[in-house]
Amino acid sequence: MKDMYWSHLPHHVAGSEFQNAKPEDNNRIETKSNRIYYYCEVSRGKNLTLNMKLKDLAGDLIDRSRSLQVDPGSIYLHINSYGGSVFAGFSSVDYILNSAVPVTSIIDGCAASAATIMSVTAKHRQINKHAYMLIHQLSSGMWGKYQEQKDSMENNDRLMKMIIDIYEEHTKIPKKELNKLLKHDLWWDAETCLKYGLVDEII
Repeated sequence: MKDMYWSHLPHHVAGSEFQNAKPEDNNRIETKSNRIYYYCEVSRGKNLTLNMKLKDLAGDLIDRSRSLQVDPGSIYLHINSYGGSVFAGFSSVDYILNSAVPVTSIIDGCAASAATIMSVTAKHRQINKHAYMLIHQLSSGMWGKYQEQKDSMENNDRLMKMIIDIYEEHTKIPKKELNKLLKHDLWWDAETCLKYGLVDEII
C-alpha cells in the first residue's frame, strides 16, 4: 500500500530535500516553552515526532498546572510547511483534536495541503499578516492491473471525502464553492483565510 501525496511542491522536489539547502534547514521541529515550531514537510517520521511532542508537552503543562494550581494554558503550534503525506497529516489531526491541552495553530510564512488540514483543526487558529495558505486536491500515481487501478481510484475518492469533510466542519467555505476551490492551486493571503474561516485571527 503506497502513501498518498498531498503537497504544493512537485513530487520530485517535495519528496526530497529542497535544492541548495542542507536537510536540517528544510525539516526541523523545535520546541521552546509551550511552543512547537513545525518547519518541515508533512511526513511519517516528522509527524511521529510532532505527535510525540504534542503528547509530551500537554502532559508537562498539565503537571505544571496541578503543582502551581494554575490553568495549563495552550500549546502553540507554529506551522511552516508545503504539505506532504496525507496519512501523516491525518495522524496529527487526531493528536491535535484529542490533545489534553488545547492547541492554537499559527501560520508562519505558509501552510499548504496536508499542513493546512492540520492547522484548521486546532482549537484556535492564527495567521501572521504576511503568511499564506493553500488548499487543493490530493495527488497520487497509479500502476498495476486494471482492477488495482480501480481500487486506487476508489481509495482516492474516500480520502478526498475525508478532506472535504474536515474543511466543511472546520472552515466557513461554502459547500458549493469547496469542490471548485480544491481544483485550483491558489495561495490565499491572511485576509482571504480569515474570510473563509481557515483561521480565527490575523496577528
